[in-house]
Amino acid sequence: MARISLCLIAKDEEQLLPGCLASVEGAVDEIVLVDTGSSDRTREIARMAGAHVYEQPWRADFSAPRNEAARRATGDWILQLDADERLAPGAAAVLRAAVIGATWDVGLLPLHNAERLGDRLEDVVVGTARRGTPILLPRLLRNAGGLTWKGVIHEEVTAWLTRRGGKAAQVEADIVHFGHVAELRAARGKRGRNLAMLRRSCELEPDSTTPFAYLAGELMDMGELDEARQVAESGWAIVESQPSARSIHRLAAMRALLALEASDTARALDTADRARNRQGDHPDWHYVRGCALELRAVAAGARTVERRELAGAAATALRAAAATRGIPWHEQFVPGADGLPAVVRLGNVLLLSGRPREALGAFEQVMREAPDDAEALIGRAEALLDAGDHGAALAALEPLLAQRAELADPWLLAAAAARALGSNSDAALLLARARERLAHGLGALHRRERLAELTAALSAPT
Repeated sequence: MARISLCLIAKDEEQLLPGCLASVEGAVDEIVLVDTGSSDRTREIARMAGAHVYEQPWRADFSAPRNEAARRATGDWILQLDADERLAPGAAAVLRAAVIGATWDVGLLPLHNAERLGDRLEDVVVGTARRGTPILLPRLLRNAGGLTWKGVIHEEVTAWLTRRGGKAAQVEADIVHFGHVAELRAARGKRGRNLAMLRRSCELEPDSTTPFAYLAGELMDMGELDEARQVAESGWAIVESQPSARSIHRLAAMRALLALEASDTARALDTADRARNRQGDHPDWHYVRGCALELRAVAAGARTVERRELAGAAATALRAAAATRGIPWHEQFVPGADGLPAVVRLGNVLLLSGRPREALGAFEQVMREAPDDAEALIGRAEALLDAGDHGAALAALEPLLAQRAELADPWLLAAAAARALGSNSDAALLLARARERLAHGLGALHRRERLAELTAALSAPT
């Protein structure tokens, strides 16, 4: 029977390590842990679990201890986990079956980010306690051919896999990741360390897009958008020289998101098209395309043929993104691209294209799965309003005016409904409430036009 080695690197992980080690019972034949300078009970906990523990001083390089663990592993296969990760129930049997007679070198395992530290693994996997959608990561690797990770941070095995012929397969052994839980990230305060390592990585690997992609993403999270754009463009300049096995997905997603934030629709569309041509179909590219076309539709002006055409094209792209819901992808970095946010956005562009009844169906689809989704509730009311059901729209908005009173959108739509029902005095009062809340912004781009039109209508002399 093929043997599997669990390989970990760790430092001061006494809080999370026991859960990780308990989760691999029955899945692996040995545990190899390389400690990079713990001052707590990490090494003791690992040894008590039967692990082979080795020590290596931390040199600001994640590949070095990763490669040391692989060098010490004696299994035919290596399962890579971190201390803040767990194998989900049932994963052990899946792993054991997957390696029997496998003709591939890398198993792509679905990774699910937990919302909270106390979440049950089963709830995270099914999605009720998951943050975002699962992604597929190369975590089961054949221990052969000089398996080596490269990169000081966000290390990868691309070069090794390319030499091996790039053979990979999806393995339905779920991993639950607690490292993105907000309280844990804040407590560990690793952002400064990671930022410095990413800058160094860009200097050490100027011919690889990978460090530029991660650095751009880190800067985006910090709100440093101008520098993030510069970094993304530096990476994008070398895209054509990348080996076929190296993914440009993360970099493309960062560049596209930065372009959308700046309303640079040409750059966003170009990025999505080039990424799709290189790496194949993906909901991220459909979603980016839908968002860019929505921006163009809004800019085209109200009640124009161009708007309807652009909004229709945006709806087609967003339908393609939403159609992939529930499918784990090897990589996914555009938030909401294959989830309910894509369906909400679809509803909004259907409103833009003058199809309120179809938009109503999209918003109600979201509400069946997420009854309290504010954007869907607001969108449904707007669809009723545009379809001429003014009373129904106002009735749908009343709970939102009480429960989500801080949002401008419900007040704006309630003002429009009141005016349509002939009550201009109520409409003026409701519009004033909406204006008081504009610091929070409006949930959909086209509502700026509704605000301007309603303001003009109520200001006109009677």
